[in-house]
Amino acid sequence: MDANSRDLIMRSTRIAEWILGLATSRDRAVSMAGDLIEEAAPRGLAWFWTGVLRIMASLLWSGIAQNPMRMAGVALVGLAVDVVASMLLAGLTGVVFFLESWRGHQIQLNPVWLALALKASALVISILIGRMLARLAPGHELCACLVYAILGSLLSVTLMFVSARDLGFSVLLGMFLSEVAQQTPVPAGAVWGRYRRLAVG
Repeated sequence: MDANSRDLIMRSTRIAEWILGLATSRDRAVSMAGDLIEEAAPRGLAWFWTGVLRIMASLLWSGIAQNPMRMAGVALVGLAVDVVASMLLAGLTGVVFFLESWRGHQIQLNPVWLALALKASALVISILIGRMLARLAPGHELCACLVYAILGSLLSVTLMFVSARDLGFSVLLGMFLSEVAQQTPVPAGAVWGRYRRLAVG
C-alpha cells in the first residue's frame, strides 16, 4: 500500500472509532479500529471501510439477538408514540382549519409554509422518539432503532397494501421510501440520547 492510502486510513481512524462507538464502548471501539488498521495495511482503504461496516452490522445483530423481545417491545413503544403523535398533529391541523372556518375567516395558508411546518414537526417528533428509544434501551440504542425501522417499515407496507391496493407499484414504492425517509432522524435522536447518557455517567 502506498503512503497516500496509508495516510487516508490513519485519518479515517477517528471516524471509524466514532461509528463503532455508537454500538459498543469507547475502549472496545478504539481496539477494533486499531485491529482494522493493522489488517488494512496490505489490503487498502476499501477493505478498511467494509470491515468497519461488517463489524458495525455484527454489533447491531448481536445486540438484537441478546434480547430480541426487549428490543421488539422498545420498538413497539416507539411506534405507538409515533402513531399517537402523528394523529395528534393531524388533529391539531384539522382543529386550526375548523376554527378558522367557523369564525368565518378566509383561510389563506401558504401550502409551502404549511408543508414545511408539518415536516419540521415530524422531524422533531422523530428525534424525540429516538431519544426515548435511547432511554429505554441504554447501551443498545441503535439496535432499538433498527428494530423500530424494520417494524415501522413492515407496518407501513401492510397499511399501504390494505388501504391503497389500486395504486400502481411506483406510487406505492414512493410512499414507502417517503415513510422510510421520515424514520431517518430517529437514529440521530438515539445517538444524541446515547451521548447525553455517557456524558452524565
